[in-house]
Amino acid sequence: MAVVFVPPVIQVVPGWYHLGVAGNFKMSKKPFIVLSSSSHLLNASCVSPMLSPPSTGPHHPPKRHPRLDGYQRRLKIQRCTYATVKDPNPISQASKGLLWPELQTSSSIPTPYQIFQLDRAAPYSKRRFYELVKLYHPDRHGHCCNLPHIDGLSHEVKMKRYRLVVAANEILSDPSRRRAYDQCKAGWSNRPDTGDVAHHSNSSRESRWSGFHDNESPANNATWEDWEKWYHRDPKAPQAPVYFSNGGFVFLVAFITAASAIGQASRVDGHKNRFDERANIIHKECNINLHQRQKETRELSSSNQAILRLFTLQGTNTYLVGTGPARILIDTGEGKPLWSKLLSTILSSENVTVSDVLLTHWHPDHVGGINHLLDLCPDAKVHKQSPDQGQLEIEDGQKFSAQGVTLRANHCPGHTKDHVAFVLEEENAMFTGDNVLGHGTAVFEDLAAYMTSLDRMHKQFSGRAYPGHGAVIDDGRARITEYIQHRNQRQREVLDVLAEAKKSDDDSDAGWRKPMEIVKIVYKDYPENLHGPAAWGVLQILEKVAKEGKVGQSEDGDQWQIANKPSAMI
Repeated sequence: MAVVFVPPVIQVVPGWYHLGVAGNFKMSKKPFIVLSSSSHLLNASCVSPMLSPPSTGPHHPPKRHPRLDGYQRRLKIQRCTYATVKDPNPISQASKGLLWPELQTSSSIPTPYQIFQLDRAAPYSKRRFYELVKLYHPDRHGHCCNLPHIDGLSHEVKMKRYRLVVAANEILSDPSRRRAYDQCKAGWSNRPDTGDVAHHSNSSRESRWSGFHDNESPANNATWEDWEKWYHRDPKAPQAPVYFSNGGFVFLVAFITAASAIGQASRVDGHKNRFDERANIIHKECNINLHQRQKETRELSSSNQAILRLFTLQGTNTYLVGTGPARILIDTGEGKPLWSKLLSTILSSENVTVSDVLLTHWHPDHVGGINHLLDLCPDAKVHKQSPDQGQLEIEDGQKFSAQGVTLRANHCPGHTKDHVAFVLEEENAMFTGDNVLGHGTAVFEDLAAYMTSLDRMHKQFSGRAYPGHGAVIDDGRARITEYIQHRNQRQREVLDVLAEAKKSDDDSDAGWRKPMEIVKIVYKDYPENLHGPAAWGVLQILEKVAKEGKVGQSEDGDQWQIANKPSAMI
């Protein structure tokens, strides 16, 4: 016989009946009686076929079958007076242990130990937890349990107690969490977190979890049907765990390592290729430059065996002059090992030495190799205008001789105060130092002195010019003329800028300009990174024309103005 437990009423269903005493049931195609599932069905030794009166309380019995009354009239069933289907005392001895703890105020929340009526030192058992869950589970909120102290509670109170029961079980059932709670109330603090998510009002009943009307999470209080629904809520996203074997993991690590190694190797190879390409370009440029210099040296040697130019690519030119065993060296370069090695090779191959060293001026790229030279030729004498300790002074017009050559000193300040050029009398040529270069224009410390020196140098020779930097100049005087014309042109441009500024400003005290303001006009076609060096040249021009009375300088020295009655301009 099939027995289904429902609230404590008896319902006769037509078509079946049962025969039995003291709970023993037999199946027969007759009317049968459906019994209540109340947990308080106590001492039932016989089942009455009569309908029991409805129980008191908020619960109402279900509707009776429409054919029930007529069918009962045809059945001759006697009442069994020695059996009952409910406990006459709603609060039995067993249910007294399920009472909620009594607290001082209605807003107070009991501790986990109070909820389960457990001493702190006693071991935890889930028996009371299971009993309380059956009473307060949301699925039971719509059913009567014949306990006035529970049936009379609202849904919100039952819900709150249920969550407290679940939270208390989570703490006491876990030894580590229980210790944490005993020490510092961790995980409780009288308000355990239930982690519920608010349920949307437009959700259908089928999408909600059993027993809930205000949340969508079955985490704390769902039935097994709810969990099944939760696991299958998204058929496109399988919930089954994905396992990765040890062999697969090792293969993955090995694959990543190999891919990284290949990538690094490719990257290193790419860098190496770019480095090789750049090195080849540099070597090609050096070879071209070296061949050009060798060609110039051969041409120079073919015309005059007395001059041998030493160079370090685009560095400083140095000249070994003479034809005998003791020769004269003009400048010593920057002191690079390459220069020292080249000089040593030449001296050895020619079986000669250096008797005298002539320095054009004090800049490091012209005097840096003195020590290397003295290592090769300890007896060599070093000559310089305004000499340092251990050096000999060069006088203006002084001559220095070696076999096959005679050099005459020409003091020509401008690039530096101690600058000296040397005229090679046998060739009517000049070693110009840094006053005249083989490429570009020279810089100077004093423009007025520099212009005077250029004019004097122009009159001292008529042949080649051997500069301190750059290629040999076949027509030295023509290059000096170009230098003089270029300086005069820049001077005119600077004076024109100041004159225009004087005209454009109405104020008589206006027309002042700073050197950089002049540079931005005169050198407007040049890159801005060259404006700084150009400003130094403009300042030299302003100081020169100020001495000539063509411009005036402000009291602070930062600004310049065209003179009211300037002298004749160049």
